[in-house]
Amino acid sequence: MEKGVVINAASAKKSAVKPTEKNTVAEIKEYLSENGIEFTSSAKKAELLALV
Repeated sequence: MEKGVVINAASAKKSAVKPTEKNTVAEIKEYLSENGIEFTSSAKKAELLALV
């Protein structure tokens, strides 16, 4: 029996769904972090959404 490599697609952290005004600041920050986008911790919601 051969052993293969199992790749779990869910482990790829990059999120394809862009946050909108309906998301919380925490959710937007999580999206930005997962996608390697830098932001300041004091950024307001509108500023965070502009980075998306």
